[in-house]
Amino acid sequence: MYEAYYQLSERPFNHAPNTECFFAAEHVRESLSQIVRIVTRGEGLSLVAGPTGTGKSSVCQLLVEHFQFSHQVVYFQHALFSSRHSFLEAVLLALGLSNSRNSEAQNRTAIRNHLFNLDEHPRSLLLVIDDAHQLTPDVLEECRQLSNLVYSGAPRVHLVLSGLLKLEDSLSHPSLDSLNQRVVHRCYLSTLSGLETRALVGDCLERAGGKVAELFTRDALRKIYEYSEGVPRTVVQLVDRAMLMGMKFEKSMLDAYEIELAWADLQQLPEPKSPEQLEQAATNPTSATSSIEFGLLSD
Repeated sequence: MYEAYYQLSERPFNHAPNTECFFAAEHVRESLSQIVRIVTRGEGLSLVAGPTGTGKSSVCQLLVEHFQFSHQVVYFQHALFSSRHSFLEAVLLALGLSNSRNSEAQNRTAIRNHLFNLDEHPRSLLLVIDDAHQLTPDVLEECRQLSNLVYSGAPRVHLVLSGLLKLEDSLSHPSLDSLNQRVVHRCYLSTLSGLETRALVGDCLERAGGKVAELFTRDALRKIYEYSEGVPRTVVQLVDRAMLMGMKFEKSMLDAYEIELAWADLQQLPEPKSPEQLEQAATNPTSATSSIEFGLLSD
């Protein structure tokens, strides 16, 4: 909607996870490189962990895009499996195999036969599971068993689990010691600093043909960081709404007030006072309040 108004080639801020608009700090870029190496070499299990909204799903999608031509990739965006059986059925379905009325044992055999048939399926399987903190211990154990599939000394299944930090608590359970021992790398995501928040906004705008310095004042950028607290998902939502507000009020450059308006709109809060209203209240305090005079009851 606002793309044409601000002369952008595309919408720069999408609420859905978007690898094109993902800012990675140096330690995250290094972690991604290590995960790529681990999957390529078959070294073991990788974890991606962090608070809500910090980009875990984007990291998963980056890995899926990177390995889509070199591996059979199965990506579960939501780890909503009620049992081992439902998990194995989902894997079979993602691999394009029939799973009609199969038992757990038959499903395991079907997956094994598929992966060990190198003539027809030479590529190994990369299994990426997001929201993995929701997996039950039984399903996590099934993941471990899948990761045990080895043919001629080479692993046929590579596993990446992504979730909230409590995923590590799940893996620390004694019953999952064997799976936890297979974790060879942990990629931790966190909130952004003020400078990183500005860089995220700038990167997204540049991809759409815009420049952050031409669209946002310094006060606006400070407000974005203040309200979002550096959570990438919140940054994207807030800036997207602010640009809609800017178009509505025909603002060529967004200031702190437009960010305040956008935040109030997102949080369903009362609309903040405009700079003009604040100035009027400061110069004429009596105009900022209204009074109602009540007469005596006898009146």
